[in-house]
Amino acid sequence: MSSKAFCPAHITGFFTLPSEKRELGEEKKTKIPKGSRGAGFSVSLGVTAEAEIGGDSWEVFVDGEKRPFFVVKKTVRQFAKGGTLRLETELPFSQGFGMSGACALSSGLAVLKELGDDLEKALPAAHKSEIFCRTGMGDVLGQYHGGFEIRVKEGLPPEGEIRTKEIDEEVVLAVAGSPLSTPDVLRDPMMSAWINSVGGDIMEEFLPEDGFDRFLKLSHKFAEETKFVKEDVRPLLEAGMETGKGSMAMIGNSVFFFGDAERLVETFTEMVGEEDVYLCEVDNRGARII
Repeated sequence: MSSKAFCPAHITGFFTLPSEKRELGEEKKTKIPKGSRGAGFSVSLGVTAEAEIGGDSWEVFVDGEKRPFFVVKKTVRQFAKGGTLRLETELPFSQGFGMSGACALSSGLAVLKELGDDLEKALPAAHKSEIFCRTGMGDVLGQYHGGFEIRVKEGLPPEGEIRTKEIDEEVVLAVAGSPLSTPDVLRDPMMSAWINSVGGDIMEEFLPEDGFDRFLKLSHKFAEETKFVKEDVRPLLEAGMETGKGSMAMIGNSVFFFGDAERLVETFTEMVGEEDVYLCEVDNRGARII
């Protein structure tokens, strides 16, 4: 017997990193931050996880290939000693699509379903694991709920605060350039300080309105002012702005755009090739058992 779960990929438009730290268990005295503030949305492409319970250790296979995948194992070890996880992915890793978080959250849900346990345990387990591993700072919270989300106050509710809205739109994703290492960026003190300086101002500007068009405009502003936009992404960003509204996905050499989807797909395909262009929709359902 096995159980399956799906978790949507997630795109962040702008964010701030936490300044506070808290303890994650008295026995280890391990301090980690609560997570990020920011805004983003989930998409209909993502990760499907199939779980089987049994044994003294976990084996994780991603698209048929065995991988160590520490953030996934750290998540599911909170529920069971061992078993097998088979993950099928629809988007590339390290390109701003929250795929590590999607793998962790879908795995947690599948394992809990197989155990007949409370599925709500998956969110805090995946959230803590991802922040500990520095593979993300807020993706799983958005992925759990789906839709367009605003993480108003860092951390999981009730301590944190999240607002969500349904958005019925197609979105075009395009990848250009090498993957970016999220842990490397998050561990850089100077980069973190600059992200918080820019992101803090943008959050203050955004929150009074909370509109999706405003989100898209400020996402582009965030990408430019943080200097995340590099030479590989610049042509895609400029071409996309001629047709639609969007920005660079945080943190990856990729872009997301809303508007004339057919024209955007054609434009990006000519620039980077069909294999690096993805047409999908905003996923309003969030992570779920399938």
